[in-house]
Amino acid sequence: MKFFFRPHHFLCTLGFEGKGYSPDFVKNYTHVKEALQNNEELPIHVIPHLDSVCGGCPHNQGGVCDTEEKIRALDNRHSQVLELAPGDVLTWAAAKQRIKENMTLSAFHEACKGCQWKSLGICEKALKTHREEL
Repeated sequence: MKFFFRPHHFLCTLGFEGKGYSPDFVKNYTHVKEALQNNEELPIHVIPHLDSVCGGCPHNQGGVCDTEEKIRALDNRHSQVLELAPGDVLTWAAAKQRIKENMTLSAFHEACKGCQWKSLGICEKALKTHREEL
């Protein structure tokens, strides 16, 4: 099983709680997160466009994200913080370790600036819990 993630989806996956844009999106993302939790050694390929998480998302318009400009900015900031580049391959275990080491709360607030989900506090809570496990 192969997974493909845009850079910002690593942190999103850490905080995903079964909420989302549509029932199809939630079903798909739940499958992705459960698969990674059940086998943290599965490879995740970093890509700069629609990925495994984007299935069922209403912003996915025929294989193109209709909020691409905003999402690309999120990806760029997450790439810098998590030291990711298209073509990188890492496991979920390695990704979680990289999040622990690199995604401080101040980095989180900068990297996730402009994300509609940030104000819900779900990702920040997940990050704080994750970092406490250091």
